[in-house]
Amino acid sequence: MNNDNGTMVSERPRSATQSPRRGLTEEIQRAVADVDLDAWEQVRPSSDYFMDLRLLKALEISMADSCRFRFVIYRDASTKPVAIAVLCTFTIDIGILAEDAWSQWALSRLGKISRQLVDYRILFCGLPLSAGQSSLRFTPEADTAGVMNLLDQTLRRVARQDKSKIIVLKEFADHEMPPLKTLENLGYRKADSLPTHIVHLRSDSFDEYLRSLGQNSRHSIKRSMKKFAASGLQFMTTSDIETIERLMTPEVYELYESVFLRSKTKFEHLPLSFFTEMPRQLPDCCELTFAMEAERVRGFSIALHSGHDYCGLYMGFDESINSDTHLYFNLSLRGIEDAARHSATHVEIGQNSEEVKRIKFGALQSRRSIYVRGSNGIMNWIIGLLFKQLFPSRPVHGEVPTE
Repeated sequence: MNNDNGTMVSERPRSATQSPRRGLTEEIQRAVADVDLDAWEQVRPSSDYFMDLRLLKALEISMADSCRFRFVIYRDASTKPVAIAVLCTFTIDIGILAEDAWSQWALSRLGKISRQLVDYRILFCGLPLSAGQSSLRFTPEADTAGVMNLLDQTLRRVARQDKSKIIVLKEFADHEMPPLKTLENLGYRKADSLPTHIVHLRSDSFDEYLRSLGQNSRHSIKRSMKKFAASGLQFMTTSDIETIERLMTPEVYELYESVFLRSKTKFEHLPLSFFTEMPRQLPDCCELTFAMEAERVRGFSIALHSGHDYCGLYMGFDESINSDTHLYFNLSLRGIEDAARHSATHVEIGQNSEEVKRIKFGALQSRRSIYVRGSNGIMNWIIGLLFKQLFPSRPVHGEVPTE
């Protein structure tokens, strides 16, 4: 594999990265091609598309200019793989984390003085995707406390290598939290992330889903569907890479860009190649939906599906026709319809637009948590000082009882 200067390097298990507990060792690679596929698959659940090496390869290819990736396998004393993790380093504007007016004003002023005051290189145990997912998996027999201690060593070492100021582990559902308790003894602080919205489908019938909603929601949805139908727009959902490459032009990509610029939380900025590389690498579980006006694309969305799970990722749409066509609403609704077509029962529809998703689509919220610390003592002190401003509490409404 290549380092930043193009030199071939290899990061193998070393005594410095061994845990004192039961001889755990670390194996870390910078390229998907170098990952031990058999070992990785022994830990990854078969339907877990976010830890599928094909998805990770798509990210590695499309986001090489902005991200540094590491792919980690932890083994026990018998060399059996017991945990896997994905690390990613990239730069964000910490101003996106602040929600109160004073903090936003202060960080905006600092950014005008110097971007170095607000642009922070952050090391994540997680992917550069805002999909409410984590990137750490264990086998049932794993010594999770030992793995977490060794992962902390890994993170601190990689943070020094990459000159990262902050370390973040994201985004964990409640049922994933128990093994992470160890982090609180290692200087990490637990914080809320945006909750994700989940629709539970009882069957593969979209009509039955509509019937399950309250009367007001059902009438609102039908009005929006009629507006879309009257506009002459039509949906096309496909995983065919030739069709996707033909339709996903730079002009269509601008529809995503416009949504990104309007968003309050500009976490990651995806390149055009992401929207073609994902279906190329994952033709069996990634698809795009296009809202077509004859041969012209007026909106699109991208989603993943596997087994009973469906996850809508990103979309772009023409804001100038949105009020007349309810295009955003109908793109979101089409995702639920596609999920029913795939016989999915667990449908994740994103972390933003809370009112639409909860009130109109009948979605429940599922809490997501992160752990954060500075890469050194000074940075950790600063994070503690500004913790409530940078990581506000995010109450969960209509919470999913179990997952």
